[in-house]
Amino acid sequence: MDGAIVQSPLLKYPHEAPFHPSCKYPEYSFQNLSGTNAVYESVRTLLFRLGLDTEHYNTEDWNPLGSIIFPGDTVVIKPNLVRHYNPLGSMDAMITHGSIIRAILDYVYIALKGKGTITIGDAPIQSCNFEKVIEIAGLDKIVEYYQKNTAIKINLVDFRKSAGYPQKTGLINRIDLPGDPKGYTLVNLGQFSEFYPIQDDFDKFRVTNYDKEKMRQYHNVGDHYYLIANSVLHADVVINLPKLKTHRKAGMTGSLKNIVGIIGSKDCLPHHRSGSQEEGGDEYLHRDFRKRLITGLHEHCDTSKNPITGILGRICQSFILGTQRIIPPSDKYFEGSWYGNTTIPRTIMDLNKIILFVDKNGVLKDNHQRRTLTIVDAIIAGEKEGPLNPSPKHIGTLIAGENPVIVDLICSQIMGYDYWKIPTLKNALTSQTHCICKKNIDELQIQADEKIRFENIHTHYGHHFTPASGWKGHIEHDNLN
Repeated sequence: MDGAIVQSPLLKYPHEAPFHPSCKYPEYSFQNLSGTNAVYESVRTLLFRLGLDTEHYNTEDWNPLGSIIFPGDTVVIKPNLVRHYNPLGSMDAMITHGSIIRAILDYVYIALKGKGTITIGDAPIQSCNFEKVIEIAGLDKIVEYYQKNTAIKINLVDFRKSAGYPQKTGLINRIDLPGDPKGYTLVNLGQFSEFYPIQDDFDKFRVTNYDKEKMRQYHNVGDHYYLIANSVLHADVVINLPKLKTHRKAGMTGSLKNIVGIIGSKDCLPHHRSGSQEEGGDEYLHRDFRKRLITGLHEHCDTSKNPITGILGRICQSFILGTQRIIPPSDKYFEGSWYGNTTIPRTIMDLNKIILFVDKNGVLKDNHQRRTLTIVDAIIAGEKEGPLNPSPKHIGTLIAGENPVIVDLICSQIMGYDYWKIPTLKNALTSQTHCICKKNIDELQIQADEKIRFENIHTHYGHHFTPASGWKGHIEHDNLN
């Protein structure tokens, strides 16, 4: 099967880590059980619907990941651990729930047969407290359980080389982190980067709260570097466990966008191009002196160590924003948080090329270099101002597939979005080099409660997700309103 869906309005997360199953399945490797854990059963059903080792299903020999993971492999499990808090309160809408990580971990363990290593890792945003977020997800207790009950080695890794915490002065306090114990590799996609056709605009590439001068060291005319965590680059298998959410810059975040968390520093990740669309940027639509001034103040504060500079910068920004309440700007967009952002889709596509086509030495090849599987956590998804301020939306859904583009196409239909209006998906379907998905949409085989055609997904399993403000009235499918 190309994809699988499990959906139930009654599906809810269990609360007690390490999230044991509630019954002794024939293939289950441990003795511990818990109370109600419908998520474990749903993950199990999802793998079966994907057609994995169906002949042994419901026997002690069932090994659904056995065709993807082999004994001795190095496996990376990549959840979404973006931040340790949600201003709207619901962490269930923010990060991949630990119950899904635990269930997949058990099947990875079965496939390895006691030989190999497992890394659970992510590179969250710079202000994330990694210790807190793994505690919220229950990952600390999951790893502790495995350490006590197995001989398999599990590494829990924050891939970031540094963190940055905003101060009241308006400055950012940056601290060094241990990072990936295996180190990092600079991968240069060069002419095969999605940025190659627009590389003359390299001086416009930006990521908010990071130094634009460092960005130029990674992306310029001729070079398009990404600093990749070696734990990922040296892996044989990557299990991608994203949280389904809206995204202010990319429209939606699922399988493809979640791969952004494999890097050591976000200085190498262009998120938008400075200036208006009229000026060759995609930060906002129309020329706007005040927006340009705010951007300049932000960039100056991002690199300053003088608290007076930070305070003055905040005062100036507040004044400028006050004038916008009196005389509104010509468009409401900012920081590339709108449907006209064509920069971050290129970054997302480059990183997915690296996952699939770059070997362990950092060299781009023509054939796949590692095996992948994606399971999307959409039991409680996020809508409105995702990914950092998502409003919870309970849809009781899990989605799976081996091809990340196909998984995101399914997700777009469940959300009620037109995939041709999501630049990341449009780029993925029309890419001319190192194509990630070569299958025609009308050929897709998707198993839910029954086999279903792609065009019928929304009718049977869809919901209406309220987009982020910069995407309202654009991303929604015309036939689904």
